[in-house]
Amino acid sequence: MRGLKPEKYAAALSYLRRMLTEPDKAPEILVTHDRVAAEQLNLCSDHHQLNAWIERHLNDTGWKRLQNALNQRRCSENLQRMSLKKSTYAALAKLAKEQRMTINEAVEHLLQLRKAESLVTQQSPESAAADDVSEEMLIWMMARSSGSEP
Repeated sequence: MRGLKPEKYAAALSYLRRMLTEPDKAPEILVTHDRVAAEQLNLCSDHHQLNAWIERHLNDTGWKRLQNALNQRRCSENLQRMSLKKSTYAALAKLAKEQRMTINEAVEHLLQLRKAESLVTQQSPESAAADDVSEEMLIWMMARSSGSEP
């Protein structure tokens, strides 16, 4: 038996309503396509009613698509998208590959280095720690430009 958890109710209902409004999609996910199914979906007020609707009207393909949509939504909740110039993306990708990191990890590492450098230079610019951080950033930048491992 298929069943959704209560916390997935709102997202599932939104996805199914959107799918039923698209004329090409509805026949692909429903056992039988009729107006009654869409009207009954609009009457689902909790996850129990939605689960009953799913059992009655959704075919296996529709169930798989619903699960994929819910998983994709869950996985992308903590992500933020941004646009980069191709050259910037290529430089980040190259740097990340050289350091055996993901692009996200490489950006975080660079930000941590920058933060550490600013904290150290605010306290005492001539300390050994400031030199270590500056040297690590310099090695990273040199590795990026030369394509070699530091």
